[in-house]
Amino acid sequence: MIREAWERADAYRPGKPNWFTQQQKDLVELHKTLNPEIEALEIEGPPGIPGAGNVTSLLGALLKSLTTGDLALTLCSKEPPILTELRDWLVTALTMPEAVCGLPEEQGRVLSTVARALDARKLIDIGTFTGYSSIAMALATADDARVICCEPDTQYSRHARDWWLKAGCANKMEMHETDGESLLTELLAQGGAGQYDMIFVDAGERERYGTIHELAIQLVHVGGVVVYYDTLWPADRVLQHGYYPQMREFNYQLATDPRVMASLVPLSYGITIAVKTIDLDGPALAAARAESAPGQGEEKIRELMRRRRAEAVAELDAMGSTGADPISP
Repeated sequence: MIREAWERADAYRPGKPNWFTQQQKDLVELHKTLNPEIEALEIEGPPGIPGAGNVTSLLGALLKSLTTGDLALTLCSKEPPILTELRDWLVTALTMPEAVCGLPEEQGRVLSTVARALDARKLIDIGTFTGYSSIAMALATADDARVICCEPDTQYSRHARDWWLKAGCANKMEMHETDGESLLTELLAQGGAGQYDMIFVDAGERERYGTIHELAIQLVHVGGVVVYYDTLWPADRVLQHGYYPQMREFNYQLATDPRVMASLVPLSYGITIAVKTIDLDGPALAAARAESAPGQGEEKIRELMRRRRAEAVAELDAMGSTGADPISP
């Protein structure tokens, strides 16, 4: 079923000929073709959505998400030509299972937009693969920006370095051939807490996102952003394999995490954007959650946040007593 979904979904993508078809399709005609097929699927409820059942959910989800991404791409800024070249190279130079690990163009545009909006100067790229995400962020940022990358596979990290040179941004890049948790732990040990503007997470072991989040949220400053890739999958009895249940639980955790404001953007396979809103001790937060007995609501968490607010006020008062104006530049 997974193979069928990939073949049908990718064959329908408009633009250049690909693995499964030599026919290019216009977006309008694409949706005319797909919508009746999807709407004709058996209605499952609640909530009564065509194609939401256990048999058709994966195919329907992939077709809808991929074509939505294609439509979105016609309405946003164009990607840099070097990134188009990189995506084409993935298809011709790597195997299909490898090529589909590349970041979709629509999500690359989100990364570029967020990096530019933040005027990010210190960035981290977890799961660099062949370099698409790191280049998307680097090309959108200032000349003095730095992107710290990690890719444990030496073959892919070598490809990434080659593409950095082709993109003309190698001077902004720093590669670590290690896993994401190890890199983030090392950066924290080096005093990097609160020093980073943006982190992109595309770790191969998606079930580790929860652990990575606890490290990432320490590294970004208040107002900084952590972006997680591949976070949106339907919940039914079919999609209970792999890391899908963990990803749904991860999104729930972010939605209830008082340290961030999180939004799950439904492009392709989902991209979750979390903005850090408050410095709050992670272990203390976990302990407060664990101590919150049924019926007590979130009182323990509120108490923790009140203490943090009091600490912040005391810090501001201390700055004022030294003669420094915390408001002045």
